Amino acid sequence: MKQVFILRGLPGSGKSHYAQNLCDEMVNGDEAQYVVCSTDDYFMTDGEYRFDKSKLSEYHNLNLARFIRALSQHIPLVILDNTNIRKWEFVAYAEAAHALGYQVKEVVVGEIKDKAMQHLYYQRNIHKVPLKTINKMAYQFEW
Repeated sequence: MKQVFILRGLPGSGKSHYAQNLCDEMVNGDEAQYVVCSTDDYFMTDGEYRFDKSKLSEYHNLNLARFIRALSQHIPLVILDNTNIRKWEFVAYAEAAHALGYQVKEVVVGEIKDKAMQHLYYQRNIHKVPLKTINKMAYQFEW
């Protein structure tokens, strides 16, 4: 069965860890059997994350193209690892997956509204997203 998981959650909530666990459990970590698509990958330069807001739209488009390419190659497990705070941010991914015969599951990782958890996510997010931004993202989260 071909499956897509759309991960949603605040920075630092454990989405990437969750994605890796899915790959390990579902396809025994066989890299030919899965693709994890994260817009964050495009901000990596020489092993360092360098966010550039002016590139965000371009990189989201590149990530969507990579996602669709994986679907068209019939990769059994495709994971979208973005924050996906608002539903419009991942609707194109879900529609492409459905169109190509994939089962789609949306997974919210972590506790969105819990202020203590937001503080923990701030402390452990590797991209240095400020607490104020994480709080704002939690407020804007669409269920």
